[in-house]
Amino acid sequence: MISRTLNHSIFKLVGGLLCFTTCAILIAVWIATTNHARIQATQGLDIGQSIFTQVLSTRENQLYNSAFVLTADYGFIQSVASKDKATITSVLHNHGGRISADLMALLSLDGNIISSTSVSIDSKNPFLTKELIKAAIVDGGATTILEIDKTLYQVILLTVDAPVPIAIAAIGFEINQALIEELAAITKLHITIESRYASGEKIAISSLPDTQLDNVNKSVAQEISILRSPFERANRFFSKQFLLSELKDRQVWIILSEDLNSLFAEFNLLQVEITFITILSIGLALLLGALFAKNLSRPLTNLSAMAQRIARGDYQESIDTQANLLEINNLAIAFSVMQENVRHREKKIQFQASHDLLTNLYNRYQITEIIQQKMSEKKPFQVFGMNIQGFREINDTFGYYIGDRCLQLLADRFLELEGHTARLNGGELLWLPEKIVEETTALEIRKRLEQPLKIDNTVINVRFAIGVVRYPVDTEDAQALFRHISIAVDHARQQENLYQAYNRVLENSYLYRLEVLNELKQTLSTSQSELAIYYQPKLNLHTRQVNKVEALIRWNSKRLGFISPELFIPIAEQAGFINQVTDWVIDRVIQDTCRWQRMGINLQVAINLSVHDVANANLLPGIVRRLEQAGLENNLLAFEITESDLMKKPEKAIEQLQAFRAHGFSLAIDDFGTGYSSLAYLKNMPVSELKLDKSFILKLDQQTDDQSIVQTIITLARTFNLETVAEGVENEAALRLLDHWGCDWIQGYFISKPMANDQIQHWLMAHNTANWINTETEKERYRQYA
Repeated sequence: MISRTLNHSIFKLVGGLLCFTTCAILIAVWIATTNHARIQATQGLDIGQSIFTQVLSTRENQLYNSAFVLTADYGFIQSVASKDKATITSVLHNHGGRISADLMALLSLDGNIISSTSVSIDSKNPFLTKELIKAAIVDGGATTILEIDKTLYQVILLTVDAPVPIAIAAIGFEINQALIEELAAITKLHITIESRYASGEKIAISSLPDTQLDNVNKSVAQEISILRSPFERANRFFSKQFLLSELKDRQVWIILSEDLNSLFAEFNLLQVEITFITILSIGLALLLGALFAKNLSRPLTNLSAMAQRIARGDYQESIDTQANLLEINNLAIAFSVMQENVRHREKKIQFQASHDLLTNLYNRYQITEIIQQKMSEKKPFQVFGMNIQGFREINDTFGYYIGDRCLQLLADRFLELEGHTARLNGGELLWLPEKIVEETTALEIRKRLEQPLKIDNTVINVRFAIGVVRYPVDTEDAQALFRHISIAVDHARQQENLYQAYNRVLENSYLYRLEVLNELKQTLSTSQSELAIYYQPKLNLHTRQVNKVEALIRWNSKRLGFISPELFIPIAEQAGFINQVTDWVIDRVIQDTCRWQRMGINLQVAINLSVHDVANANLLPGIVRRLEQAGLENNLLAFEITESDLMKKPEKAIEQLQAFRAHGFSLAIDDFGTGYSSLAYLKNMPVSELKLDKSFILKLDQQTDDQSIVQTIITLARTFNLETVAEGVENEAALRLLDHWGCDWIQGYFISKPMANDQIQHWLMAHNTANWINTETEKERYRQYA
């Protein structure tokens, strides 16, 4: 797009507006004057026609009066009757002289000339037509325009009665050039009288030269056009014609013409004056516009240069643009304010771009640049990654306001450390010390950072998991450094002292976990046979029957080999697709249960759920729908959730588990005794079983502490009307103790290892009548543990 200067635009605007206005005025004046001229000319022609006919009518009356006096004269009548030609001729001369008639004649009733005062009238050639003679005899008289010897006459005919018509008197006035000029002077019009014969011959008398008669005839059928040329001067007429007289072989037409040159002379002068004034106005306007544009564009040009300087980031030079226009001065002031605001805003944006807005610590991008700068110096340094343990639980328990204030107070402590500090995300912080820090010093610093935080009468205790990476020993680029920090912090969470320095072994473990993650995603997305469900029977110690099993997922990868659920289940939870694993397990369990039902085997299958599964709003409706489609009762499925998961959000867990209970599903708290269950929450939990963690059962017959814990839990469950399930029973001694203490269900390798679904029928048939506790004597041996 072509850019134009302000001066050019102002010139174009002013000149264009003036030209447009002038053209509009000229066109309007042109149309108005043309229409006015047309009306004026038409009215003038109508008035001219009226005057012309009035003059002819006056002359006709004069002729009539003269002819009446002549034809009524008794002596004239006697001379006509006696055919006294001399007397008749004398009377005609005398009477014609008195009235200044140009034509005096007496005709017989058959049209022959008896006597005439005009030598141009031949007595042998009648000049009246039979129609006129007949009309005069019948009507007593007649009027007409006659051409005699190329001369036009206005003639009146009256009969000479004695008392019947005996002759016809004809009296006429010549229509000559003098009459035409007189009428033209009276009407202010050009007058043309034209006789047109049937043969095509024309005889005309006109106030115009003969050379213009053709133009007059052409103008009769024309109107005054708006598209007329103002510069055309010659032969311009506006004409009107009307029929004056008509005989058998000829017509007499009157043509009245208006000279358009004189008519438009004043109008054309007016248009020339308007055009001249407009040209002067355009010139003056362009001159003033140039001065205005110069005064306007100069400060605007200065402001434009200042704006470009501001755009380049130069905010130091002040804006000093003085102009005669208040608006320009206001614009300059606005530019100054804008420059100051942009300076402050850019400073703020630069700070926001490089800092975490909540804590005012560096953000990830800025600390990355700092690390890259230090790497370019080729000097060794350390980076400490510090993760606030349980920070999500702080937000969930106390709310995000307390969580944010917690971060802000910790950031204040970090800012007191020497070096650079940053917040990566959530509860992940980074410290880049100025010098190498030993582990003991780092732990002392952590101790200071972990001092309790008091926020609105709430005391928050925090702990940090610390991972350390050294440059250039552990990494050579910034991206690898962040990855190694994440690996070290992740392993630090699993250490007793929550401290881990990065080493290559950790990297291998991390890469292996990534490989497991990718393989698991691939396995779940395809039809595969790598995943399988194994079932471990649960023995009812009261009935000595097995009518419950626990579903356990197994994964035998073609590429990685056997992978323990204790490895890939947490990975799936962290990666956010544990729900897909759970859906696969539920679908497979329902398929196997349908198969057992067809075989007459009724087993309740317990499925393990994670806290992510319980929080999934679509899980329960999906389970109910699939059971309905399979035609299975809801009580054929039970669900287990670990105690630690339940205690993360106990109120929410209670609400969600109540929905499961409302649909008839049995629920159990798994690994009970390893978490921090509150009795207040426990009594409200909609569960039917407590499942003792196997860590208490594996050496139950050897560890008195485990025996005390197990007995207490069984007693507690009985108090809350809950059944107990002991997992990890691997010897008969443990079985007998649990049976003696009133445990309801047991499972473990002593009963059976987990088995595939097609082995369940054979195992049940083989162990349906098994005597798990041999004799009463053997029972008595274990009473000492009661």
